[in-house]
Amino acid sequence: MTLELLRRLVAAPSPTGQEGPAADVMEEWLRRRGVPVLRIDRNIAAFREGAAPGPTLLLCSHLDTVPATASWTRAPYTPTVEAGRLYGLGANDAKASVAAMSVAFATAAVRRGRLVLAATCEEESGRNGLEAFLPRLPRPDAAIVGEPTGLHIAVAQSGMLILDCFTEGKAGHAARPHLADNAIYKAAADIVKLESLELERVHPRLGRTTHAVTVIQGGERHNVIPDRCQYTVDLRTTPAYTHAELVERVQARVSARVQVRSGRYRATETPEQTPVLVAAERAWPAGRRFCSPTVSDWAHLHGIPAIKWGPGLSEVSHTADEWVELQQVDAAAEAYARVVEELLG
Repeated sequence: MTLELLRRLVAAPSPTGQEGPAADVMEEWLRRRGVPVLRIDRNIAAFREGAAPGPTLLLCSHLDTVPATASWTRAPYTPTVEAGRLYGLGANDAKASVAAMSVAFATAAVRRGRLVLAATCEEESGRNGLEAFLPRLPRPDAAIVGEPTGLHIAVAQSGMLILDCFTEGKAGHAARPHLADNAIYKAAADIVKLESLELERVHPRLGRTTHAVTVIQGGERHNVIPDRCQYTVDLRTTPAYTHAELVERVQARVSARVQVRSGRYRATETPEQTPVLVAAERAWPAGRRFCSPTVSDWAHLHGIPAIKWGPGLSEVSHTADEWVELQQVDAAAEAYARVVEELLG
């Protein structure tokens, strides 16, 4: 059942913003099982109710993928199985989690409370996925976010703060640089200063906040001294600093004007002995706890005890000829079902 659904999802192209075909697959698969289904745009949710009162558990993962790059040697939307691996775009990130969660949703015993499955759009980029969909769903008491973690259990996740920095100078002829003010040189001096910026506070789980300059844009012609340059700083944040504090630290370090592009992804963590965490460790004793530096939809589950946990490997995400181990996908479906039955059985 899991392999069949995963094949169908991989065969349905769903780059971010174009998840309709994969949402169609999910909607048809769930309706055939006779469960209530809610569809809003490219987001799908399904619901199962127990006979007795109890908590609401959310299983959520995303349907969208990054685009296929030119370095693929396989047909990205033709799922193929070789040596126990399924190859195809999105197989690892994160359609394996969607398929495993869907099978667990359909097969686990739910005797109390409510089980909600959400397969959403725009996780890779955009605002129309879980962030917009969550208010339309019953408020969860706990959640599992399906992402490729090798079935290890993420108990904390870094946040993300993206800053755009603008330097200004004075344009001039390249033959007379002394009469101009080169904005690229100003940006370069800033970048050197940022490289040595130390953020001393250490979070007990997530460690230090990291920062990196990832994009620089400046100049239009080889013979014109540029009067503007822009560079981007990507910070992976922890609760040790607020985003406002980090903006202040960067601005104090550089000559550029600093502007926040994105600051809505806050760091998250799961308290010790949270029932969903304890249940996951019982369901999959081989899983170890870890802290994830990558951002996911977990960032939108403010105040909801949650873990990030799923089949596949993070380092395979967004690579050419993406793949997932089918044995791990089947194991994930069984482990998810055991967690459902412990919390809602």
